[in-house]
Amino acid sequence: MYRNILVPVDGSSLSEYAIPFALEIARRAKGRVRLLRAMPESLIVTDIPVSIQASARKLAQGEVDRLIKAYGGAEVPLDAEVRIGFPVEEIKRAATKADLIVMTTHGRGGVQRWVMGSVADKIIRLAAKPVLAIHPPMKRTRATAEAAALRMFRDAMVSLDGSPVAGQALRELKQFADGGTRIHIVRVVARNATVAMRDLAESDLKDAASGLVARGVNVVQSVEKNDSPAEAIVDYALRKGCGVIVMSTRGAGGVERWILGGVTDKVVRHGPTPVLVIRASRALWKNGKRPLGARNVVVV
Repeated sequence: MYRNILVPVDGSSLSEYAIPFALEIARRAKGRVRLLRAMPESLIVTDIPVSIQASARKLAQGEVDRLIKAYGGAEVPLDAEVRIGFPVEEIKRAATKADLIVMTTHGRGGVQRWVMGSVADKIIRLAAKPVLAIHPPMKRTRATAEAAALRMFRDAMVSLDGSPVAGQALRELKQFADGGTRIHIVRVVARNATVAMRDLAESDLKDAASGLVARGVNVVQSVEKNDSPAEAIVDYALRKGCGVIVMSTRGAGGVERWILGGVTDKVVRHGPTPVLVIRASRALWKNGKRPLGARNVVVV
């Protein structure tokens, strides 16, 4: 379970939207949440007066103090830290003590993405820890965030492609979900897939779900026909009311990205559903390219 959760914030309401998600996860795991305010690169340039840096840090500290006051409570320990440094590097350093990073995929509006747009993309690719990426809606309140956080534990979806890399996402889902979560396991095949190909996909799903089913977990299995895996995944999550999508990605290193890695990028960027991104273990890769192992992945 995720007991130490890191939430990067940038002073915007968009980044603040991630906090209720982290608190709900921590509440169920009896964990704690730390907010991290990493000052942007412009404030550590050498020709910026020290007095301005100090003023900016004081302002940032005031921002996180406000969040602690607004969201802190007896049930989930909540603290905060302000660091001056390059946001990506500071988040990576802070994440070494975390089990999970929870962050929004966009920060300040307009062209000032970030703080949560480009930084979130880099963290997803570079962080060794799982990242829950949240795309805030246009109309957002604390209440809508809290309701969306609860939905994650009602219906959770994992997308598989038959490889051990994707199977790692299903194994990680066991760390996230609780006993009452309905788990949707989805496999996408091309629209022109033959009956044999569809049967093979259904067999793979059955094998992957067998361990969960044996333990009495409520599992829904579905083979979706679509030439765009990302579109199929986003559409399924919306149709079925899934509160979170769990996917694997290869992460950094080289230009080659296994198919679900590229699909994960698209789902994170374009889908409204929160995505729990799991970085694939290096042990599943040979020479940094293809996933090893048989096509069937069984979770026990």
